[in-house]
Amino acid sequence: MKHPTYRTWGALLAALLFPVASLADSWSCHFEDLTRSVVILYPNEPSRLPCKVYYAKPKENVIPRTLWEAQNEEGYCQRKAEGFIEQLESWGWQCTLDNQ
Repeated sequence: MKHPTYRTWGALLAALLFPVASLADSWSCHFEDLTRSVVILYPNEPSRLPCKVYYAKPKENVIPRTLWEAQNEEGYCQRKAEGFIEQLESWGWQCTLDNQ
């Protein structure tokens, strides 16, 4: 049986948590045999507010958690997610934008 990719996992997570939400950006990060996912969700697409940034460890059976959310400041989630990706990369993680 073929396992779903982490890109698929991120999309499934979004669909389950927010059926009417839209993914703005999602990243998959790898370090050795570990994987991390960072996903920005916009529940009221096309509006960029509110927004939430989720962080997941798909291979470790850890429940995804909300790192940041915003109700009033457009661009907040994007900045925070990109900053977190930069931090992961500075620690040696290899991150790719999934939805290019």
